[in-house]
Amino acid sequence: MAGSKKTLRILGLADLHDRIEMLDRLKEFEVDLIAFCGDLHNAGSRETALPAAFALACLGPPVLIVPGNMDHRDFVADLWEAAGLLMLHRSSFCLEDVGFLGMGGMVARDPRRLEDPARYYHRDNEVYETLAAAYQDISDARIKIVIVHQPPRGAQDTLYNGEISGSVSLRRFVEEYQPDLLLCGHIHEARGESLIGSTRIVNVGELRRGFAALIEMGEEITVNWI
Repeated sequence: MAGSKKTLRILGLADLHDRIEMLDRLKEFEVDLIAFCGDLHNAGSRETALPAAFALACLGPPVLIVPGNMDHRDFVADLWEAAGLLMLHRSSFCLEDVGFLGMGGMVARDPRRLEDPARYYHRDNEVYETLAAAYQDISDARIKIVIVHQPPRGAQDTLYNGEISGSVSLRRFVEEYQPDLLLCGHIHEARGESLIGSTRIVNVGELRRGFAALIEMGEEITVNWI
């Protein structure tokens, strides 16, 4: 990371799947920002999703959120805006000298899934294209952070059966642009951290089971597991 300024404290969350009672214990953490890496909801309707959206917003800090494959495309954008969450899908956001990029959803192996109007599915090459275009908006930021749902290929993306399941073009983006930090979820069993070049990859874990990560961005990146 370039330079050294005040430490930025980020609470990394993912995969709540509407289990709002798991948010209560997070109120004790003092952070500057919450980064939610998708699957706030567990499919269902707008009515069943509404409590989780407002409960997350009520934790207090600003929330940057990307959609997961279980967050319904036909209503979450409006619902999250109403709740006060900042949706970061296919876009960028700056907080002082920290730049964020976001890409939600997951790669659809079955091309028929791409036609599902309720789901955030995409082709693998779209990840690189989207993030590379949005990167131009934050290229001058001192710190660069990527928030996604699905991990990059070969980093915190191994399933219980040993299969790796991350996005190939997301890994290509990380290798070429080397952001400081990438936060993800989706693969519940792959909670943990690793490196792609100088980029710290953090799969924050399944909040439905009480897992989360507290990341401190100072002169170095420190991850404290919750």
